[in-house]
Amino acid sequence: MNAIIQELKNSYILDEALDTNSNLYHSKNHPIKVVHEKTRVKEENILKELQSRNFFDENGFSKNTLSKNEVIYLEKNVAEYIQTVSYALSPTPFQEHYTFKEKFPHDRWKKIVNNDNITAIIEESSFNDSQDICKIETQLRDIMRSRKEVPALKPIGFIWLASVAKNIDITPIMQHYFLKDFIVFKKNENNIYIGWNKKLQNINMRYFVCRPN
Repeated sequence: MNAIIQELKNSYILDEALDTNSNLYHSKNHPIKVVHEKTRVKEENILKELQSRNFFDENGFSKNTLSKNEVIYLEKNVAEYIQTVSYALSPTPFQEHYTFKEKFPHDRWKKIVNNDNITAIIEESSFNDSQDICKIETQLRDIMRSRKEVPALKPIGFIWLASVAKNIDITPIMQHYFLKDFIVFKKNENNIYIGWNKKLQNINMRYFVCRPN
């Protein structure tokens, strides 16, 4: 974890930073959830297209295994029916297919089964000066809550990299959720914040910086 944080600090270009660290493989826009049941697809044209691609079986449920090309198609064409993380990290090469599993028969999502030895995920966010600290906290919490819903991701590392307008200070957020495990530095006209935890499940979300209305 420390090595990748240092590389991220040295080069805020994520692809470049991850390529520099030869100890880890990375998968960009790595899928973590896909729609489980065809009844969840409300647009008739999208449903027909997915059915023509044999995305759903005879019982109306999506396949447990998707190829990389199938995932790319979903992300580009029906992004509302797939969820991805910015990057997944692994000490071993990623496979060319992904395995998903639902927990209950009529769940909205099938969730990724960690079969690539994933050790950490990175989420990348960018905020302009129209988004205050409370809006930023809400977005961060939405990201973390969604990722914690995936059992395979809870015991692995979580890194959040955020580019924030220089006139907005989100240090209270970083201290609240990442304690001492964060850094901040300037890049062009923005501040870059990087926070991390060795286990996503250990990030405490019980309390808020900005109390909800």
